[in-house]
Amino acid sequence: MKRYLLLLLLTPVFISPAVSQDDLERYLPQNQLHWLTGNDDERYLALKKEYLQAFERGQMVLLPDWYYHPLQSFYIRPIYENAPDFGWTTWALTPPDHDIRTDNLQTPATTTHFPEAADEEVFTPPVNALQQRMTLLLDETLDRPGFSVWVVEGITADIALRLLEREPSIMPDAIVLVNAYVPQFQYNRALAERISQSQLPVLDISSAEANRWVSEHWALRKKLANKYQHPAYRQRQLVNSGNTGQRELISTIKGWLEFHGF
Repeated sequence: MKRYLLLLLLTPVFISPAVSQDDLERYLPQNQLHWLTGNDDERYLALKKEYLQAFERGQMVLLPDWYYHPLQSFYIRPIYENAPDFGWTTWALTPPDHDIRTDNLQTPATTTHFPEAADEEVFTPPVNALQQRMTLLLDETLDRPGFSVWVVEGITADIALRLLEREPSIMPDAIVLVNAYVPQFQYNRALAERISQSQLPVLDISSAEANRWVSEHWALRKKLANKYQHPAYRQRQLVNSGNTGQRELISTIKGWLEFHGF
């Protein structure tokens, strides 16, 4: 089955989220730019690096945390740059620009121990927007050989999993989660349920720099995976930080994909 791999990135040069996609061309290597254009002439900038082995293992699609450009993500950029050495063609997309914050995910907006979660409809616009981008990307990659794995970071992981629940036809072969969380108590716990009941092989990674939302339900995810008898759920806590942590991340993903035959 052919599908695609999502992962997430960071750069030492800050690129302001307010910069337009057209302006981003000035910051990025021309040979890696790829525009995705829809029927309404709306277009989205993707980054692409071709595989560098004798055969292509598949397509790796990288999505950084919400509000980030792929080259701003500390743990996506090295995957984007290094996975082609292992035979993967990597694609990196910027998430949509919809607001997802604690104060619009709960009532009251102020911090309390157990606030009431906002209506689920708050996630509809970002899921729709991500679907539009992913559909265009999958149209580009559908006929490419090999497997498909998504590696998604932070808040984007939750939005991507919601999209896959709604549109199983675009299901990849596997998914890698990097510091996945939602910045709201109830929805963050619901993410643990969502991950543990996924039908995909899941590699759930937490870095040394993970925020409190990641750690809050980290242990619960594994317990729920055992409860629901998820046979292909694996958790990995990176023990290193900084550049050493980046290398550990790449090695962890590479080994996990090879273990599953990807």
